[in-house]
Amino acid sequence: MYDDVLDRANKFFENHTFEVYHLFDSEGEPIAPTNVKIKLTGVKDFISMGDYKPFILYTAYILPTNEKSDKFNSILSAHFGRETEIKTFDQGAYGNFTWVMTKKLSELLKYFSLPEAMLTKVVNEVEPMKMNESLIVESKVDGAVRKVVKDILELIKFQRNGEFVLPEDARIEDNTYKFSNLPEFTIELEVIESDVVDRFDVECAYYKEDDVITVDIVINPDVRYSILYDIVGELNEQLRHEMEHMIQNVRGVELPDKEPKSPSKYYSQPHEIGAQVAGFKRKAKITKQPYEKVVRNWFEENKHKHKLNPKQSEKIIQKILDATNGIR
Repeated sequence: MYDDVLDRANKFFENHTFEVYHLFDSEGEPIAPTNVKIKLTGVKDFISMGDYKPFILYTAYILPTNEKSDKFNSILSAHFGRETEIKTFDQGAYGNFTWVMTKKLSELLKYFSLPEAMLTKVVNEVEPMKMNESLIVESKVDGAVRKVVKDILELIKFQRNGEFVLPEDARIEDNTYKFSNLPEFTIELEVIESDVVDRFDVECAYYKEDDVITVDIVINPDVRYSILYDIVGELNEQLRHEMEHMIQNVRGVELPDKEPKSPSKYYSQPHEIGAQVAGFKRKAKITKQPYEKVVRNWFEENKHKHKLNPKQSEKIIQKILDATNGIR
């Protein structure tokens, strides 16, 4: 039924390059034009709004375009390979790209009297970036942090208070989070409204025996929605910190069952320094602040938690900065 029209449309698309602007990740940065070619590959019926309707299947070819676009797409190419199958229920790292590209193409298909489009494959023609293993692991763990923060934020936005187990209570069928480079894990979350805090407080902890991260959030109800951005930054920092402990555990790093009582000894432990570095790097990226400023702000704003005197704090800060410079 559509064969002749698909052939005519493909002849047109052979000479047409799309310029697509899309969010490269869920944090909305960076944004740059990406050149894309497409090829229509067939037609298939899918359920939409309760009824079956035809969709035009297509493959998208991401082309070398500019420095920002190529940097991002070269990372995807290195991680996922040149060709990536796109599933209707999980578009993965190409989610934002899929939505924008499909919308643009569907509008153009109207001129050929064709149904809406559905992306089934991405061919990434940008040369893969040469990355060492630590950078690849960091990128994948950042994806896990983004997903968990998103699920927690959904509960906070809809004024959900109480105790939750994620991902199960986030309308997800799986009982555990599953990401490469990490063991399967769950989040035990408690959200409380209370005026005992001026704004909010977040506390996270990793329990290696059960692969559970606990997240306790106390929010002053008077400022619940005005502090969402700050909560996102704090969750990113603390969850990335605890996931680093998870990675350390998998790698056989000894995580003590009993922590030192001395704050100075506690924060000086090698595994704790490593987790601090991972968490602070994540927060610096999210908040777009200088890394050293993020580190120093944390020790200044959390004196009531770490209980370090100024001299001890400065000594730990220097260890964190030295460790960061050592892994760059």
